Amino acid sequence: MENPYSQTAAPSTPEAQRLADYEAALGQNSGYYLKYFQQFDGGESKAGWHWPAFFVTSWWFLYRKLWLPGILNLLWPWIVLIGMAMTFAITRPPSANAFIVAGLLALVPTIVLPIFANAIYWHHVNRMVERLPKSVASVPDKRIARLERNGGTAIGPMLGIMLGSSVVLVIPVLAAISIPAYQDYTLRSQVTEGLNLASSLKAEVAEYYAEKKTWPDLSDLGHAPPSGKFVSEVTVKKGTVVITYGKEANGKLQEQKLAIRPGVNANGDIAWACGNHLLPVGYESAPGPYGSDVANKFLPMLCRE
Repeated sequence: MENPYSQTAAPSTPEAQRLADYEAALGQNSGYYLKYFQQFDGGESKAGWHWPAFFVTSWWFLYRKLWLPGILNLLWPWIVLIGMAMTFAITRPPSANAFIVAGLLALVPTIVLPIFANAIYWHHVNRMVERLPKSVASVPDKRIARLERNGGTAIGPMLGIMLGSSVVLVIPVLAAISIPAYQDYTLRSQVTEGLNLASSLKAEVAEYYAEKKTWPDLSDLGHAPPSGKFVSEVTVKKGTVVITYGKEANGKLQEQKLAIRPGVNANGDIAWACGNHLLPVGYESAPGPYGSDVANKFLPMLCRE
């Protein structure tokens, strides 16, 4: 029902109506945009430059209720990343040029959107006017109220989308960092179980050598090989304590071996070399195996090369 007390009169010309529509839809800072909108109406070039759309691209688009370009700009780097990853998965390993291309593609919106930001906004406002229902468009008060409601700015939704997207986008980044780090931590803890199990055998080997001046096998020590949750067995071969990781261990450790080889100096002192680490100078090593099948990054520093 029309308001009989309304004081708003319909503009007298189409040009005046268009100007009134623009002012209602633009809201804050309408004077800045009106000059560009009038130029576009006159057929001038749609290219230009918009600094807010350059420095805070998605923020500006969402603030002006341009939801689609604002959200797509947030997602664009991830779209490029996923697309490149899928391409690499089905073609060949990535090259330096491929990463350069991906970087340039990710930067495309940063250049294109500021150039055409005013034109995109102009098109958005005109579409808003064109879609007004006839029952609203024919009544000046309703027309202005609808354009003010649908247009203008939106601080709350802008902040909500930006904060929400930050959480959504940060989670994969944190996962990409934390999951491998946690897996490495888990692997190292499984490696440590083997080293702990080996401690008692090292003491027995040292005691045996001190008494008999020869390096023993496990059978010489008189008991079964120790084992653990992630270790299938710890045995002794010619003085060397050999750890074998079992099926409960991470796939990167299963059936892998880690040797801890002893050595003795002229004074009868015994030292141990874990994995790929070398014995101190002046120590003659036991004849047993040495080295490690386990990757260096999962070993303690004293077991690395």
